[in-house]
Amino acid sequence: MTKFYPRWFTHQQQLILVPNLLFGPDRMSPLFRSVVAPNDDTLYTSALVGVRNEPAVLEIPDTMATYGVLVTDVYGNIIKTDISTTSGGRYALTGPGWSGTLPPELTEIPLPVTNPLMIIRTNRFSPDGENQIALAEEFRRSLRMGPLLAYERGVLAETLIVPVSFWARSFKLDADRMIRDNPLRFLRELQRGVMDIRTPPLTGDNRALAEEFDRLFATGMFEDEFARATQDAQADIISNYLDNTDQNNWINFRNIGFWGTNYLDRSSITQFCQYCNDIESSAYYDVFRDSNDQQLNGASGGYVLTFERDQIPQAREFWSVTSYISETITLHRNPEDKYVVAGYTPGLETNEDGSISIYATPTPPPGVSIANWLPVPDGPFSMMLRVYGPEGSVAAGTYVPPAVREINRPGRSGSGPRGSG
Repeated sequence: MTKFYPRWFTHQQQLILVPNLLFGPDRMSPLFRSVVAPNDDTLYTSALVGVRNEPAVLEIPDTMATYGVLVTDVYGNIIKTDISTTSGGRYALTGPGWSGTLPPELTEIPLPVTNPLMIIRTNRFSPDGENQIALAEEFRRSLRMGPLLAYERGVLAETLIVPVSFWARSFKLDADRMIRDNPLRFLRELQRGVMDIRTPPLTGDNRALAEEFDRLFATGMFEDEFARATQDAQADIISNYLDNTDQNNWINFRNIGFWGTNYLDRSSITQFCQYCNDIESSAYYDVFRDSNDQQLNGASGGYVLTFERDQIPQAREFWSVTSYISETITLHRNPEDKYVVAGYTPGLETNEDGSISIYATPTPPPGVSIANWLPVPDGPFSMMLRVYGPEGSVAAGTYVPPAVREINRPGRSGSGPRGSG
């Protein structure tokens, strides 16, 4: 199951999508649950690309906004393209083996698969902290996409902005519960995904493995063994992620999107960080446990994360910290609709020694700037540090984020608020 695990997610996520239609949520909120670890640093635009029968055309306008383009296959492997992120352009996305004549103004982007997913993330703030939300919104609404025939007729579709409730289903939660309660159903759905026409044809060992599974599964003779193996495989997928920690309990994978034959890492990232960028674009550090090796839990009172002056992540674009509900890896509902603390956060205060402290608590702690407060649930949670455009030690792979420390409360040791300046 480990080898094909990501296909259950992408197959379920794409069942109702119309190919070559750009769409994005009208806002970011805890209702966004279909993909784990969403961010509130960028505006999302995505499309299921379909180039089985003819090329698709993507028009990107010139803009001062900062954006990135991610293209992946159904397993999450990143497909590198020549789509520019510094200037606009008109692109013809073509499928495997396509031959034909394109209008001269289109730049061909050959794709190795017929139905990749494309995500365009547009930063809400500039690298120097300027609020560019309006610019980012204008940019994503100005994107156009459609089949080549639509382009030739002058009727490419603009980005469709839809209510965030469209993303309300938690596929992670569904998979977890199904594997726990009905693992054979999960296997049947995974089997349908692997056999789907949008899945690249299997070859070599992958084909032999799938055919052997189909043969044995069809006999109905090994249901108990298949059920236990499915649950054991997911347990390995989860532990492979959670156990990949540094000395401060932060999890960091540097092979995202380029796993080769490391199928276990690929499935682990699907479980916790699906559609994350590769290390050239972004670095991700995930934490579930504090400096005492205890599960982060808002019911304990809260935590402080202090970046010493020389420990603040180096980034061309931005760094940010987001909190998530552990069970679903989704945003936590709070009265402030506040989901992130970042280097660009307006009013973010530094301590007298130049360090930056972020307070992860269910309610704002006394004496702390609201800008430095990261709301967390009154229960288990995790935090993710993102570094977009990694530089310095982050890019080099030697960076270690600070430990998450429990906040002082009467009768307990820990870290309390520090002076700000």
